[in-house]
Parts: sequence; structure tokens; C-alpha cells
Amino acid sequence: MLARLVASAFVASLLGCAARPGPSQDAPQASWTAQRNYPPLVFASQAFLHCDISSTKAGRQVMTTTSGQGFSFDSMMAPIGKNKLELHGQGMRYKFDAFPAAAFPAKFSGLGDGTVTEMKAEVEVAVQRFKQLGGAGTEITFDAGDITADAAYVEFTGVWVRSSDAKRFPFRVLFGSVPAGSGKVLPASAEPETHIAAKMVVLGSAQSPASVTTSLFEEESDVAPLPAQSPQAR
Repeated sequence: MLARLVASAFVASLLGCAARPGPSQDAPQASWTAQRNYPPLVFASQAFLHCDISSTKAGRQVMTTTSGQGFSFDSMMAPIGKNKLELHGQGMRYKFDAFPAAAFPAKFSGLGDGTVTEMKAEVEVAVQRFKQLGGAGTEITFDAGDITADAAYVEFTGVWVRSSDAKRFPFRVLFGSVPAGSGKVLPASAEPETHIAAKMVVLGSAQSPASVTTSLFEEESDVAPLPAQSPQAR
């Protein structure tokens, strides 16, 4: 079934607050080797993302795939730790790493239901203009048209375990062009270089979703090596 799915995907390299969970210690090393022994599956899809996150309280991240093969999930997010916010003239850049608060259910269209057991979100966004009506240190707002071209990077990296057979799929999800959306960022201070106190961003919409590329490594422990062709058969 997966081979048929790959035929519909385009090949592209891969793609939103606690200690990063490490690889499962009880997974046999041979299993991890098998998962990476063959080229990844690569899928193209359309999706939109809503991320509401804070440095002091739990947040929420919802991804919805509208077409193609990709993830749909609703996860609670732990408070963000490592982050940076820079304001220079009319422009702004922010970046942060974020982690779900716990494992969460996720559906991958075409492959079924499962659970994300490990994930890290890496986000970096630059905007060429923004609004800050209350002055320095107050809430900053922007929309998709304000985002600098090729300067929005949203990547999810982790492991998804399919419910039907407990097969593990290490994954990477990358958001591409963002035709619609908006954002709000609350600075931690009035300094031009500071941290994020809270952030809400919407990438894409149901009517104008963002382009997404997903790569999955599939655990393949039963692919047997073939014997060499005999001279008589040549």
C-alpha cells in the first residue's frame, strides 16, 4: 500500500517547552536500523496550522491536512523554553523550539491513526513590517502578507507509531509557502532584543492552506536480501 502512496508524492528533501524526549530506550537497535535502511517516503500535501503557545503556561497546536497525505492532530504544548525575539526598524524576527506536553494521537491520511511519541517543533519567522499599537513592549501583530519571502520556517521532527500494527515511522514535516494567516507576539520586555512571553500564529486556512512536505522512514524488518543471479539465468 505504501508503495502506491509514494507514487503520488513528489520527491523533495525535507517540515510548531520541556526537556526533549529521547529515543525509546526499549526499542531494539536492530529496529532503528531497519527504519533507516531504505529511502524515506516523501509526501506533498496542503494543510493549515494554529499554534497558541506561551513561556509560562501550557499551549495548544492544531494541524489539519486538507488534501494529500499528511498529519492531522491536536496537541497540548509545554511552555516554550529556548526562544529569541528581535525588532529592527520596521522588521521583526523570532525563533523558538517547542515540545508537546505528552504523547498525542495523530492521523496520517492514507496510513491511518497513530500516536506521536516524540516530537520537536522548530520555528523561525521574519516579517518585513508589523503593528505595535501600544508601543514598545506591547503586543505585536502581523499577517501573511507581512512575512518576508522565504523567511518562515516551521519544522516538526519526531516519531509516529501506527495503531494498527505498532509500526514506527520517524518523520519530518516542513511547512512551505503560506498564502494566508496571521500572528500575534507578546514581547517579554520593551528591549529590541528580548524573548517571547506568548505567541499565537495561524499558517494557512481551510480555504487557502499552506504547502507541506512530509518525509517518513518506515520500519522494514522483513525485507530479505535476494540471492545472486546464477550464470545460467543470465
